[in-house]
Amino acid sequence: MQDRLSAFSYDYSRVEAVVSEHIPRWRQMGFDAVVAIARGGLAPALMASTALGLPLFALAYERRSRRVSWFTAQTPASGARLLLVEDIAGRGTTLLDCRDFLAAAGHGIHVFTLAYDGESRIQPDSGRRMPPGWRAWFPWERESVAPAFAATNNQPDRPEHEYASWAIDLDGILLPDLPASQYESDLAGTLGRRDNMPPSTILPDRDLSSLTIITGRPEQDRRRTRDWLDRHGFHGPLVMRDESVHAAAQTAEHKARAIVARGHTHFIESDAVQALEIARRATVARVFWWNGETALAVYASEAPELGRT
Repeated sequence: MQDRLSAFSYDYSRVEAVVSEHIPRWRQMGFDAVVAIARGGLAPALMASTALGLPLFALAYERRSRRVSWFTAQTPASGARLLLVEDIAGRGTTLLDCRDFLAAAGHGIHVFTLAYDGESRIQPDSGRRMPPGWRAWFPWERESVAPAFAATNNQPDRPEHEYASWAIDLDGILLPDLPASQYESDLAGTLGRRDNMPPSTILPDRDLSSLTIITGRPEQDRRRTRDWLDRHGFHGPLVMRDESVHAAAQTAEHKARAIVARGHTHFIESDAVQALEIARRATVARVFWWNGETALAVYASEAPELGRT
């Protein structure tokens, strides 16, 4: 998947952090109101308007016709100085047309976007520039990084949730996980027993026949792993751990990187500790811990107030 852009994940905590960086300067700039471009600009605009104590308005944009209109019933006073907020300054015309719409109405405009890059049609006055080869990934557009959605060129003909891309862990889900002590005491025998095990009797309620499998098993086990999967009807792509990049103790990092790089929006993990670490690293993806019978949604972020001493 190296031909795809890497995703720079924004969860709501990161969105708030990026907005907060600019609040002290914005307070000195004398804005009269904040204007969001719906939908992507609504969350950061709400945060900005609350922090600045300013009224919030919003614009609607129709991509095909390039028509801009007011999303809110009320509108700013004539000649207002506005903070215009969008999630990203992209290659399209949304931000450009909305800025021109406000300028034509006589408003002063300062443009803020959570992200932009060298290919953005216009450069915002404030925002965070993405590193080369990276794209922003926001929680309100989770499915946008999925390959099926990307193929629509941002013109989906189905509800966005239908473009979700699922991946799943292997051991502990598709088949029972054997204790680490057995591998340590008799590696060859344990691998042989694992190869002859049937699938778990209880499986997640998904069509697992073609889902991507992201496992912590090392790359050297690919052939025997692929044989077992094919024998039991699991024919999806198989992503294994490259030991030259990730040691066994770094399995959660390996899985999180694979999820983001491949554009998966949902992942089912069998190990609770790994599930938390994956959720912390792949902040926008939906991560579920499978306990053998049910799946529990997992969310994790760092708690600076409980840092090590």
